[in-house]
Amino acid sequence: MHQSNAAPVTAVTDVLIIGAGPTGLILAHELLRRSIRVRLVEKRPHPSSTTRAFTLHARTMEMFDHQGLAARIDELREICPGNLFHFKEMPLAKSQAPMLDFRRLRNTRYNYYGKVNQNDLDQALRESLAAKYSVYPEFGVEYIGSTQDTTGVTVHLQHTAAANREEITRAKWLVGADGAQSAVRGTLGTSFEQQDGQRMSMSMVDAQMSGFTGDAAWVNYFVSAKGFMLVTGLPGQKYRLYLAGEMAQLLQHNSPLEAFQQGLDFFATGAQIERLEWSSSWEIRKIIGETYRTGRILLCGDATHVHSPAGGQGMNACMQDAFNLGWKLALQIHGRAQAAILDTYPAERRPIAEQVTAGADRMHQILFNATLAIEQRYQLTQDPSWHDEAIQQISALSHNYRGVDGAVAGISLQADSVWPGDRAPDCGLSAAAPVRRLYDVLRHPGFTLLLIPGSNAATLQRCAELGRAITRRFGRNVKPVVVHPTTVEGFDYDHTALDRSSELQHIYGATPEGQMIVVRPDLYVGFRGSLHAQAELDAYFSKWLIGE
Repeated sequence: MHQSNAAPVTAVTDVLIIGAGPTGLILAHELLRRSIRVRLVEKRPHPSSTTRAFTLHARTMEMFDHQGLAARIDELREICPGNLFHFKEMPLAKSQAPMLDFRRLRNTRYNYYGKVNQNDLDQALRESLAAKYSVYPEFGVEYIGSTQDTTGVTVHLQHTAAANREEITRAKWLVGADGAQSAVRGTLGTSFEQQDGQRMSMSMVDAQMSGFTGDAAWVNYFVSAKGFMLVTGLPGQKYRLYLAGEMAQLLQHNSPLEAFQQGLDFFATGAQIERLEWSSSWEIRKIIGETYRTGRILLCGDATHVHSPAGGQGMNACMQDAFNLGWKLALQIHGRAQAAILDTYPAERRPIAEQVTAGADRMHQILFNATLAIEQRYQLTQDPSWHDEAIQQISALSHNYRGVDGAVAGISLQADSVWPGDRAPDCGLSAAAPVRRLYDVLRHPGFTLLLIPGSNAATLQRCAELGRAITRRFGRNVKPVVVHPTTVEGFDYDHTALDRSSELQHIYGATPEGQMIVVRPDLYVGFRGSLHAQAELDAYFSKWLIGE
């Protein structure tokens, strides 16, 4: 790495994040809320004003809720019930549009997905960083290269917006959240190659339109043997349109406006384009990198995996990568974590990238698979298992870390129960004011130990003993909370979840002798056990944390 004599080394920060898109912004939030010093730089000279990605799925909204951001995001987004499929070559007798109905999702407040302009989402995240932490992304700062040693990373930056001023800075950790063309990944020299499979192109525009005869609240997929077209409304009274397959070839001999209008006419949508706001074309790629971490340099988001936009999972998966990495990196920097904690980041998130690809492939079977006749693709949409598995997978509610993290001790779980490694389902604790949900109890930066007494008074005392023991050993890293219809001696108001409904017992399963449930900082269940499994509970926490 070249170091200019005119570029003295600047002050050391804890984490330098390269890339100020959704991935970098979420990672900054997760680190700052845990008192980690963060610097966020972005090569682009200014924030983007174009929509780009537009889908927010249920698991992402749960993350925003956990971070205290959901109310603002709700103001920016429109609700989408799901996807409608319109098959051009189908007989009129089967003209009713099949659907993927996300309203069927259970045990979440977000049984839909949100449509939001990415530029508005990014701006809301930047504004939150400024309001809460006085932290601002630095635009016009390009990553040039880096070297690392046992105590940190020396990074060469170039300020393109300031007469190409060079800067050499130090960070304890460097994170490349700089997209599919990641410069940070490039300096590591790691492989990032297209997986085997059909290469396809896709084009998109945001447009002002009139006359659309469909329901713009839904994402409408118009499917033909010649390819497909997507039409949906977006916030701001505009529409997002995609063309793919043979349909995308219309752009070879026509302007974007002409090509997309021909697509709308081909599928008899009734729509007339009045003005294009922007357009883009690209090749759909399916890449999952092998490297997520090299020493003190980590990669996050599109720098590690790229997917088809089918199902709108890409941006969501990237932000979830940051949600997984943030609390682990913070514990590492604070010296409260076991040395292997960062090894769990690729071990957990790379399989999720595979699951995201599987979710996109489910959509591809309907939209792209030229080996299946339109009639066969229609029949796929009539399979209830295809429908329910697809909405669980695309919403990310079925993503799990089973086999990587989790332990069960002293209780029996049914096959369909919530197992360690699974997402922690949300549920109501009280419906009447003051309304309280399980996710309200979990809204803090550490682990939560839910202590659920059994049917006799002795288990109440046992919960108090466990709460005191876990606080003595792990302090603020673990918050013990008793879940009970009334107050319990030994637990103050902030460590009590007054359960005035039976939802939690119904969803998680009741045990007459009582139980413990550990929920991780990223809202996944890590441990389930009886109230007498204290040794196993200590062993679970000791895998992550250094006791005080």
